[in-house]
Amino acid sequence: LMMKRGVHIECIHYASPPYTSQNAQEKVMELARLVSGYQGDVLVHVVPFTDLQLAIYQNADESYAITLMRRMMMRIATGLAKKRHAQAIATGESIGQVASQTLTSMRVINSVTNVPVIRPVACLDKLEIIDISKKIGTYETSILPYEDCCTIFVAKHPVTKPRLDVIKRSERNLDDCIDELMKTAIETTEEIKINAH
Repeated sequence: LMMKRGVHIECIHYASPPYTSQNAQEKVMELARLVSGYQGDVLVHVVPFTDLQLAIYQNADESYAITLMRRMMMRIATGLAKKRHAQAIATGESIGQVASQTLTSMRVINSVTNVPVIRPVACLDKLEIIDISKKIGTYETSILPYEDCCTIFVAKHPVTKPRLDVIKRSERNLDDCIDELMKTAIETTEEIKINAH
């Protein structure tokens, strides 16, 4: 949908080995290949995310972990956007589809970046999104059952209305390590160029 508006995109994949498999990464590369026909070559940034995820899960309340994780992803995306001179960040969130996609969650997650965040499918429901994926040929690949970094540590009761003050207090528990971990994640991100088919 971004490409349809003439926007050239690059992709970010957050990899959490050994918790996520090589198959999960190959699924992302195949999706990039499938959409490459709409813009030409696609650059995929593979971010090593395991250490950051473990730091969050070891130092934070489990119900807030997914929100903290998404804030870290947004910070990293912001760092990569600046490095690549990108004008915006686009995500595939759909309002209310999962706990971390309530408007409250989105606001709390957005508050870590000053880069515009565009959510092309925010107001579409799951069936409408599935219809689009079938039309562009990504559906069969999208449903391959490989764990991604958002599904491996899912809380039993994730917070749907996270409070920013609670989040900031949780992040203070990470003060001694988070900057270094984020810097390392950005510096060691692997860039993989997917050639248009």
